[in-house]
Amino acid sequence: MRRLGALGLALAATLAVLAAPVAAGTPQHRLPAGTRWGRCLLVVDGQTRISGKCSYRIYKGGAFHIDGPHQVFDGIDYPKARGMADRMSTDYWADVFPEDGHWTGYGNSGIRDVHAGEGEWGTLRRDGACFVGKAVRVCLWRS
Repeated sequence: MRRLGALGLALAATLAVLAAPVAAGTPQHRLPAGTRWGRCLLVVDGQTRISGKCSYRIYKGGAFHIDGPHQVFDGIDYPKARGMADRMSTDYWADVFPEDGHWTGYGNSGIRDVHAGEGEWGTLRRDGACFVGKAVRVCLWRS
């Protein structure tokens, strides 16, 4: 009887931890290897698409990819995608990369889009932690 009581208490404590409220806006899902949590700002044509918590990945040469905090990842949040038709998106994302001696980038225009919606943003200039173009501002802070 005592053993059941101790087991019941342990089970209740475990359930309490699992049911504990999570801070609003705090992503709880796992990230793909090489991806980290940071802070981002993505503004396109005056529309703020990402502001605050985001996930990011930095590549050789300084190129980077950012995802909004509600993004899902294949092989983690849903089965591994066999191709682009199987991919899912649940938030905005953007890529910034060097090309032909300057910086450029692109992103999705709708949260469900897995392909870039507007095409490349043209030449981006570096401004601190941000890359700024005619109609876009993409910022990444690693903290």
